[in-house]
Amino acid sequence: MPTHTESVVRPFRPEEDLAALVALHNTVELAEGREASVAVEQMEKAVTRPNVYRWVVPAPEENGKLAGYGVLFYQTAERCYGDAKVHPAWRRRGLGRLLIDELVAKATQLGTRYLAIDVAAANQDALRFLLSQGFRFRGDTWALLASPEVALPPPDWPDGYSVRPYAEVGDLSVLTALCNRTFGDLWGHWENTPGMVDEARMADILDNFDPNGIFIVFDRAGHAVAQCRSLASAGGDTPHVLDQPGVVPEQRAAGLHAPLALTAAHWLRSQGRQPVRLESWGDAAETVAIYQALGFVLSEHEVSYVRELK
Repeated sequence: MPTHTESVVRPFRPEEDLAALVALHNTVELAEGREASVAVEQMEKAVTRPNVYRWVVPAPEENGKLAGYGVLFYQTAERCYGDAKVHPAWRRRGLGRLLIDELVAKATQLGTRYLAIDVAAANQDALRFLLSQGFRFRGDTWALLASPEVALPPPDWPDGYSVRPYAEVGDLSVLTALCNRTFGDLWGHWENTPGMVDEARMADILDNFDPNGIFIVFDRAGHAVAQCRSLASAGGDTPHVLDQPGVVPEQRAAGLHAPLALTAAHWLRSQGRQPVRLESWGDAAETVAIYQALGFVLSEHEVSYVRELK
């Protein structure tokens, strides 16, 4: 088989690469123990998203097939997220490094400080590769599921704390400041970049949510100290989404994560009988264990590795 010196990384061309990219993506998914999950129609929508850049490595002497691909998402002025995948038959031939070089060059051109890549926590080959390319661990991402059959307990709030839906609070400045406080130090959030989540951006985010499914926790003095957002399923097998409970740093030992998650989960269940998917970025394993103790089952665990570019 040809070596990487005969391989070329070039920009993705939708008109000729789309079907081959779907085939490569699904081959990699199956090789890594996941289901082949992407159809051509889904990829057609994905490749039109703004601030996303893609590259492919055509398989030499195999017309119409791809040996690898890379993708870069410009998330904020501080951070890009990337990914690089190589066909199992073409691994350990230097293609991953060629793709990483493209991601680094583009992220540097865009002026970002970090290039982040998320991989399955159990994928030791990928972790060793990222370490060899100058990446270092920065944080965890998690997804947990509670099936409709799981009996979730009612929320039990510590003395002095209360919860209200945003539909009652209705103060955009309070929610914006609270999100920045709860997520600013948890890796993987827009709030990691100071000033990125202002009231205008928060108003755009809220367009996707029912204000009755956004919950704000107040302490005895009336200060907002925790929040989470809930997105009801559109129907069918699509799960409800519980966007992780965020608690301000000085209150994280007060026992607010569990009742906040339960409040949101019960509201979601009132909207339809679908599983509840709890998504978390930057939480420690100890926090995730709180959700597992409630009945949520861990379904995904990735680690974010970061290369600092300047």
